[in-house]
Amino acid sequence: MDWLQAATLGVVQGLTEFLPVSSSGHLVLAREMLGLEAATTPSFEVVVHLGTLASIMLVMRQPVLAVVRAVPLLARPGSWPVSWVANQGFRHLVLGALATLPTVLVALFFKDAVDALFSRPMLAAAMLLVTAAIVFSTRWAPKPGSIARIGWRTALMMGLAQALAITPGISRSGSTIAAGMWRRADREEVGAFSFLMAIPAIVGAALLHGRDIARLEESPGVLAWGFLASFVVGSLALMILLKLLRRGRLWVFAPYLLVVGSVYVLFFIIS
Repeated sequence: MDWLQAATLGVVQGLTEFLPVSSSGHLVLAREMLGLEAATTPSFEVVVHLGTLASIMLVMRQPVLAVVRAVPLLARPGSWPVSWVANQGFRHLVLGALATLPTVLVALFFKDAVDALFSRPMLAAAMLLVTAAIVFSTRWAPKPGSIARIGWRTALMMGLAQALAITPGISRSGSTIAAGMWRRADREEVGAFSFLMAIPAIVGAALLHGRDIARLEESPGVLAWGFLASFVVGSLALMILLKLLRRGRLWVFAPYLLVVGSVYVLFFIIS
């Protein structure tokens, strides 16, 4: 892989990790269409995901810091009831652990089966159509209720949606945010929590493939281009999505997904 290919895939990763259009699906299809199946490596994919992780740390730094500051409260059980009510960082810390559990279980027990899905571009194309339906459904999602904070039921629903999004073509951000919106939770908090949930998922994937990074299957320059492209573009995409979410306009991505998914499906049928 050369630097231009690395930057191209980094841009694809950065755009699609946060916009509700499925980064995994687009990377599978980009490799197929650009003939990069043999050129990409696990180490490169981990590095571009780390680039989007850095985007979250930058754009969502206030919610991230609130969670970090809440960690010491875990050592004081007597303060938990008060912290749960008054400290959003503490709530997000506890609920984030609950929401991450389904993804952890899938990764531990079904890793080989999930990895095999990434060699099926037709499946990824079809799942883009499923994501289109999920995203478009938010147009009719009810307005936030009188108690709009995320609770354990909403966190669990968003966690199950994240586990489902391991399938290439199912958008992690789209499915988790849609789940939160249908639970009538505050949209701004849903967006923040969705991307806080992504942090342990990305870190976990990096740890699972840590040996791949250590092998340095790509040159440091190629990895750097992929990381930089995914970080810069990911930061811009995340800011755009949060602005659209506040306006309740997540559904605007559905037509794009419908067109792209349909074109890919037809391409694979014809070819």
